[in-house]
Amino acid sequence: MNKMILESLSNELFIDLFELLNAVDFLRVFHGLNTRFDCLLFKDFRTYRVDFRSISKEDFNILYRAYLPSIINRIIYLRLSDDEDTPYQCAHFLYTGFTLDRFENLRSLTFNCVSSDPNINQIWKLPKLTHCYLEFNFKAETYFCIPTFVSTSLQYLTIRKSDWSSNEFAHLSLD
Repeated sequence: MNKMILESLSNELFIDLFELLNAVDFLRVFHGLNTRFDCLLFKDFRTYRVDFRSISKEDFNILYRAYLPSIINRIIYLRLSDDEDTPYQCAHFLYTGFTLDRFENLRSLTFNCVSSDPNINQIWKLPKLTHCYLEFNFKAETYFCIPTFVSTSLQYLTIRKSDWSSNEFAHLSLD
């Protein structure tokens, strides 16, 4: 039986594989293996989907320091969570210097279980954002800061909070 050598696979196949995986996973696996993979990861691969749900704080710190500066302009999907596995992740992320306005190509943004307004005003300024999902923590005292900017790209907005009424958002429409 012939063994397949990983490095014998084409660059195109790896790029197709990377598109199916969360960037957190394939960066951990392939970064630093050799020059070819580093070139694929940081020069050839064009779009990243980053999902930080259920990542340890230690891995989160390593990833945002080691990889985000190199790929921030190619991230098209970002998901952060303040759930039980990753408490205060959204606030930690936003206070590390990676403000949302630096994600110039972000098309989809998800905040899960946020316990406070995750700097909402920055969201409306993202030039390519079309999908935004905000789920506020039902157990915490939360608030939603009404934006002062109007998004020109946003097509789908979902906001979940069980005790809010729809009239609180009435003035968000663009009559």
